[in-house]
Amino acid sequence: MSRVEPAPAPGRPPGREIDWRPGGSDRVAGRRRRRLTIAAAALVVAAGAIGALLLTRGGGGEPDVGTVAAAGQWRPMSASPLSPRIGSAHVWTGRELVVWGGRTCAEGRCDDETVAHVADGAAYDAEADAWRPLAPSPLSARSGATGVWSGREMLVWGGRDATGPLADGAAYDAEADTWRPLAPSPLSARVAPAVWSGQEMLVWGGSVDASGQQVFADGAAYDPAADTWRPLAPSPLRGRFDMLTEWSDRELIVWGGRAGSENLADGAAYDPEADTWRTLAPSPLSPRVVRGEWSGRELLVWGGEQGTEALADGAAYDPAADTWRSLSPAPLPARRGNAVVWSGRELLIWGGGGGTGAFLFATGAGYDPDADAWRELPPSPGRFIPIAEWSGKEMLIWGGIVPGPRPATVEASSDGVRYRP
Repeated sequence: MSRVEPAPAPGRPPGREIDWRPGGSDRVAGRRRRRLTIAAAALVVAAGAIGALLLTRGGGGEPDVGTVAAAGQWRPMSASPLSPRIGSAHVWTGRELVVWGGRTCAEGRCDDETVAHVADGAAYDAEADAWRPLAPSPLSARSGATGVWSGREMLVWGGRDATGPLADGAAYDAEADTWRPLAPSPLSARVAPAVWSGQEMLVWGGSVDASGQQVFADGAAYDPAADTWRPLAPSPLRGRFDMLTEWSDRELIVWGGRAGSENLADGAAYDPEADTWRTLAPSPLSPRVVRGEWSGRELLVWGGEQGTEALADGAAYDPAADTWRSLSPAPLPARRGNAVVWSGRELLIWGGGGGTGAFLFATGAGYDPDADAWRELPPSPGRFIPIAEWSGKEMLIWGGIVPGPRPATVEASSDGVRYRP
């Protein structure tokens, strides 16, 4: 696969390193409609481990693997009313991409000293290519809050602000453009991922900050119809954060993540009907922080990071058989902080960055689990930890970290693009 290197921005020499260290506990991860956490919670946690990104945007270092030629097209989203940000709660409602909260970057830096948390939001109508502002929220400004779509409301909970982690939440009704506060949770303040089970928001694990020195192994379920919480049964897993969490149509699947500086490679599944856990069979993957998507039959996992090392292998987990299989090699270099969505047919991976001294990638690929085969995506200017959602027709990419206005700087973005296969 050829390496794509668009010309560097004016005044920015190619290959110049950026030491940005965006501390904090936010993540953005691509995810499907029913689970959004991440959510915003964990990819910026992962981002905090990266010491440098080179400004050259391209693919360099791809393995020589035969793939189907690039197909599909990119086009820009209309301008957003939101300020540039990362770490926002976000969901796809079936009609709109809803984005709320997050944190800004200032002065070409994304570290804790230049971060300001925000409490506004907007919704993007993909058919009309138009944005609308959200009504004011009862929640304080924050980043790293979890967000899931219940079929009627975006449920937002937890996160952190400049003073520490938070334990309150609110629900946003997209049709009425109104908010309501959630009942108090039995969980302590934290940044934690969540999934929607069809009846409840399931929250488990998490951390008080990006260091992961204080992690949690408990969880709770929120029923929006009754506005009540219940504790989850004790898990067989040790406490962790920045782990992969997905809903399999029957179970909450948890795998990998970090506890302090230690990467983990074990997992478990929670059945909310029985309020029971089971351990997962051992995975062929090394310990890591990684994102993944549920295909309707398997949990598809690719790439991620182990410490400061980006990874390029993947595996699929079948919960019915409790078995793993390795994915065929991808036509992509190792990366993390990339977008990932399930299109209904393919796992789409795009953008992100490599390890220390690596690239912002403009490249991506689609993985077909039925054929165990990959195809290239056409390039689009790279970004790190963007929001990613599947609209039913397109992969929507918004925000994230991009090169800053001056050499050796980065900044958050407030624009977006959309990819149609």
